[in-house]
Amino acid sequence: MFAYGVFKVIYSPFKAFKEIIQNPKYIGPILIMILFVLASMGSEYARASKLYVQQTLPNTLDPYNPDPWTENCTMWISNAEITCNNDDYLLGHKSIQFSITNNDTIWMELKNIGQINCLSTDGYKNLSFCIKWINPTADPPQNASLYLFSMGTTDYFYYDLAELINQTKNDEWNNFTIPLGLDAEQWVNSSAQTAWDNVTGLKLDMVWAQSTRSNLTILVDKVYFQSGNFEPLINSMGNMIAFSAFNAVTTFCIYWMLCGMAVFIVGKMFKIKAEFKVFLIIVGYALIAMVVMQVLFNILYLLISPLYITVDAISPTSVLQTIILFTSSMVLLLPVWSIIISSIGVHTASDLPLSKSAVIAIIGFLPYYVLLFVA
Repeated sequence: MFAYGVFKVIYSPFKAFKEIIQNPKYIGPILIMILFVLASMGSEYARASKLYVQQTLPNTLDPYNPDPWTENCTMWISNAEITCNNDDYLLGHKSIQFSITNNDTIWMELKNIGQINCLSTDGYKNLSFCIKWINPTADPPQNASLYLFSMGTTDYFYYDLAELINQTKNDEWNNFTIPLGLDAEQWVNSSAQTAWDNVTGLKLDMVWAQSTRSNLTILVDKVYFQSGNFEPLINSMGNMIAFSAFNAVTTFCIYWMLCGMAVFIVGKMFKIKAEFKVFLIIVGYALIAMVVMQVLFNILYLLISPLYITVDAISPTSVLQTIILFTSSMVLLLPVWSIIISSIGVHTASDLPLSKSAVIAIIGFLPYYVLLFVA
């Protein structure tokens, strides 16, 4: 029997477990774990090959700091008090909060962002940001302005945000995407020195009517310059494959140990005399369903159309919904196959009726579903 019944438990589990129980060895489950790791690495690679991420500044693919401009208060200056809000944010771990007492104006400026090219074919085409304004009177700002500086603060592009900001609501996050470059006609430049290929900073200025002068708060998050180009995620994988392998080993071992221990304990309650090693090997073989699950994920990713990910959306949504439905179904249903295989293994090792063996296997695999929903 090839590889101690690794594949035979799929198509002939009764015969396979008769041979396995006669000479129980760990090499079979270990081979299954290796297959699971390889299949997991393959599905991670296949998934990355179908994901295209919009090029942004800052880089949203940075796993450690995907939203640096709204995580660091020192990058901003304002006429208001500046703090980091750790409770109300959209991306990363914080938003930048600007608070002022008894006033009708708040302005905020982001500095030291480098020289940003918004002109060439490879330049950035849009500026996106999210704002939440909080006013006790709930009145929206009367005027709102966006400035993009070119070199110094005296040379800038100006954009009137009043019409857009008046459509927003108090104490709600609002997303803005503003077109950039020569084709964006709503921008007004302050001088001939301004250049779209040399944007060095930005400023937001919001003004309320003097009659609504009050304690004002503005939260800012997800500030990005967006390119029209998309980069395959596979180009930025770096250590993702190695992490995928480590995660697969860890996942397999946790499920193997916990479910093996659970099946052993329940089996002892049914007076089964087999030692712990036998139960652990039975569960190890049963986890071949996890290998099949990863193989199916590989096939899914190879068949679907590419997904394009921007700061605000993933498209096409039909493909995303297919992935979510398929993966959630597999994660929930394929372990049932492991339960069936374990039932046959317990039945072979103990001569208990299949019905009682099934009860042992079902209870034994409860840790899988507990961990699944806890995670």
